[in-house]
Amino acid sequence: MTISTKKACYTALMMAVTFIMIMIVRIPIPNGYIHLGDCAVFLSGYILGPVFGPLAAIIGACSADYFSGFAVYIIPTAIAKGSMAWLTAWALQRNIDRKIKIGIMVFASVIMTFVYYLSELIMYGNAYSPLVNIPFNFGQALVGMVVALLLFKPLAKFKLTD
Repeated sequence: MTISTKKACYTALMMAVTFIMIMIVRIPIPNGYIHLGDCAVFLSGYILGPVFGPLAAIIGACSADYFSGFAVYIIPTAIAKGSMAWLTAWALQRNIDRKIKIGIMVFASVIMTFVYYLSELIMYGNAYSPLVNIPFNFGQALVGMVVALLLFKPLAKFKLTD
């Protein structure tokens, strides 16, 4: 597989954008923080496709977790954000109805929420403590999805995707 310079630059750019969107705008919640990074995760899938999109999302989000002092979340973040970017890229490359594409992105948000719930269930050792984060995680993903959907059309004019 040969990687074009354009693809390598966009991948590095989306890693940085994901990192910055997570690190700059953070709203504290009981067990962490919410952020706009999910918008960058969805955009990574849109711009970079099913291989490099998840790669950029994983590296950007996991780096933000590490530098924020939440290194324990690196593996769940890799699974959650990688699957979000992959499902987004997969859905957007298909010739299917726009509502189904949005439905798949909502499903990706549900998967992300479930991955974090399951990981916190393991970390905390009970099923009740992580319940407090479910609405925050899902809400964060939905806000990120809406912002990304608003940006898809303007970004299409720049022909960033291959």
